[in-house]
Amino acid sequence: MYSLRSYWVPAFFNDEPMVGLIRTTSRSESSNFYFNHFVHKGDTLSEFYLCFHSAIEKQRNNKGLLNHKDDLMPIPKNKKKIEKDAAEIYTKTMFYKIQEQITASCGDIVMEDMSVVDGVKSLKLKDPFLKNKIFEVNFNLSTHDIDCSCNLYTRVGYLCSHSFLCLSLSGISFIPRQYVNNRWLKRAEERFSTLVLSDVAELNPEEDAKRKKTRDCWFEFQGCISDASGDIEHIDFIHKSLNVVRKHIKNSSNLGDSAPKHNSIGDFIGLQVVDEVTILPPNQSNNKGCRKRIIGAAEKSLGGKKRHKRKCRKCNEFAFHDSRNCTGDS
Repeated sequence: MYSLRSYWVPAFFNDEPMVGLIRTTSRSESSNFYFNHFVHKGDTLSEFYLCFHSAIEKQRNNKGLLNHKDDLMPIPKNKKKIEKDAAEIYTKTMFYKIQEQITASCGDIVMEDMSVVDGVKSLKLKDPFLKNKIFEVNFNLSTHDIDCSCNLYTRVGYLCSHSFLCLSLSGISFIPRQYVNNRWLKRAEERFSTLVLSDVAELNPEEDAKRKKTRDCWFEFQGCISDASGDIEHIDFIHKSLNVVRKHIKNSSNLGDSAPKHNSIGDFIGLQVVDEVTILPPNQSNNKGCRKRIIGAAEKSLGGKKRHKRKCRKCNEFAFHDSRNCTGDS
């Protein structure tokens, strides 16, 4: 059974969303293993702080290297616009996986049947790479919703070769954004840069344009500071100009008062901060191991020691009494 796991495990989880679920524990253990290289059990507080700082610096350095690699455009295999679209939005590691599916869609997949009913295009495809199995793909021409019977997107989180073939036959040159997971995008961190906490893949064109303009403003500001190069006159000019711009924005009648940060977060999660806290954290308890039995009052009065029988001089028997409180015959 274990040797055949590659056959029955995918079939068992065929309809379950497994995107990132299998790697959750391994990622947690990987973080613990990573920090164990820097932090040790006997470290003092100052040593722990220095070691933790070194671990974070190395993590930031690795992140910078990965971001640099993602900025480089990968080599395309197919002259398709949808492959270029994937290269622009996905990280390089994820792009290579999607590139395999796009390349497979250009291969020997045979279309057995095609029909269009009520704006939904249905295809029956025979895949020679999967033992000539027949897969059915349904594509909504208006909403660009696509569904394949192989359920690859449900299991791993990206479209299959059958879906890419259907998109190509329908004249779609980009990946539908409802099938782009934010966790694998180059801009995945931008969703945490402002209070607009929606996924990058779910942004409408207006919000996307606003993000781009905000990013351009930051680049212009950083460029001005860099061009000043420590010149005090240039820095004073930038400071005065920023004050003028800020006063103009505050005095503008088109801009209303911005809502507090906690109100924006409350609107996002659907709850508001209450004035009085009635729900408190539970008392700390130690549930490790097993507890001792409950000791009664009589046993506590004896100091936890077991009583031993002693010989009564009146009845000459070993009991728990003596001659003063003996009830036996004399």
